Amino acid sequence: FMPSASTVVAIAGSPSGMDVLHMRKSYPLLKIKHRSEGNNYMITLHKFSGSGVFGGAGGRKLAAVKGSPAEVLDLCKFYLKDGIEHEFINGEREQIQNENEILAGKSLRVLAVAYKFVDGDDTADLSSGLTWLGLVGMADPVKPEAAELIRAFHTAGIDTIMITGDQVPTAYAIGKELDLGDDGQIEILDSTSLSELSPDVLTALCANINVFARVSPAQKLQIVRALQRAGRITAMTGDGINDGPALKASNIGIAMGRAGTDVSREIADVILEDDNLQTMIIAVSHGRAIYSNIRKSVHYLLSTNMSEIMVMFASIAAGFGHPLSTIQLLWINLISDIFPGIALSLEQPEPDIMSQPPRSPDEDIIGAKDFKRIAFESLTMSGASLGAYAYGISKYGVSPQAGSLAFLSLSTSQLLHAISCRTDKHTIFDKETLPPNKYMNIALTGSFLLQILALSVPGLRNLLRISPVTLTDALVTAAASVVPLLINEATKRPVKTVPAEVNTL
Repeated sequence: FMPSASTVVAIAGSPSGMDVLHMRKSYPLLKIKHRSEGNNYMITLHKFSGSGVFGGAGGRKLAAVKGSPAEVLDLCKFYLKDGIEHEFINGEREQIQNENEILAGKSLRVLAVAYKFVDGDDTADLSSGLTWLGLVGMADPVKPEAAELIRAFHTAGIDTIMITGDQVPTAYAIGKELDLGDDGQIEILDSTSLSELSPDVLTALCANINVFARVSPAQKLQIVRALQRAGRITAMTGDGINDGPALKASNIGIAMGRAGTDVSREIADVILEDDNLQTMIIAVSHGRAIYSNIRKSVHYLLSTNMSEIMVMFASIAAGFGHPLSTIQLLWINLISDIFPGIALSLEQPEPDIMSQPPRSPDEDIIGAKDFKRIAFESLTMSGASLGAYAYGISKYGVSPQAGSLAFLSLSTSQLLHAISCRTDKHTIFDKETLPPNKYMNIALTGSFLLQILALSVPGLRNLLRISPVTLTDALVTAAASVVPLLINEATKRPVKTVPAEVNTL
């Protein structure tokens, strides 16, 4: 057992403890047998002089063992007390197990330490006859921000599962400290018999488990696949070589940039350069915002272009000719599609974006309900524009003057519609306001200035075939532009997405 050079370990009740540097000089390392899939302990073989802490056994070699308390205890026949070996006979094992439970319950990672003298270099003959030295509790405090991160994941609808090689009491204590149960009971599974479970049983268990304890590297892959069979989208975090298969099998493999191995970084889909898990919640927020902004831009473009189609089709079908000329349609697309559409793609995340459930991966970016809403919004804009056109016909007849009213009302209502498309949940009537979007302010200001230029510059006005408007015409146009915005805002309903359970391991 070779702890770090800066560690001083108290062994067998020795009041003065042991200087690790001195121990290393006294017992040179000869051989190491690392832990394996079936054996959760490590053996080191040392040259032994026959003097020192372990008494006289000159000419023999010292095998030091550290590992899982339960497994190491099973290998022991004796225990060392006050420098004397005693045989386990009167419940000493139960006392050791109790001490292990106490240490593990304090969120300590517990190792057992034992030894045996051997004659040769073979470390295989250690299935029994070891002498128990004691337990070592190592503190690896949970970072204060870790619990806050877990709460943020839960708020975002992301279940968080811990997979660890720690024994059950330690894993339970850490899981409780992190509140993996989301203010509820922690469900924990001892994974030592995981390979004996059928895939269907394991899949069913995964629906409720918060912590998998005593997990071997191969079992990590089993757990990931079981979660996927249960319909979960699985994000796996890891940094070791043994995490490779699970990282590759998961939907999103996340490796550590600094502490991670080359293998884990090559396999992973995402690398956290700063090894800070807090970055994950930021990435989720940005990812949701990008997806939402794409939806907003597409929604806006479809609704505005559909309104133009409705105006032209309805007017022609009713026998009133073309209310909009080709150059007017091009102008509307120039000022209403390009700049506001780009501004919508640059929206800041909405305040409640991290309290919404994850979307289903099978969900279309624009679904059937979205198309119904788009059609309704287009109908309000086209209906108001046709109303202004009808007013113009009643006053001027089928003429450029009437067409000018349709053109001005439709183009202005489309620009105002960009304000409505900033969110599908909040309205302009709500007390809560959205984060400011300077790009939208610039886009709308610039588009309205162009519209004013089209009305005031003779050459541009003639190109667009816009006739001068009276004060009454301007009021009708303003009403036809604002009414669609008010109707669309008043009829908004919060959109409920289909939850898709995501697991971060």
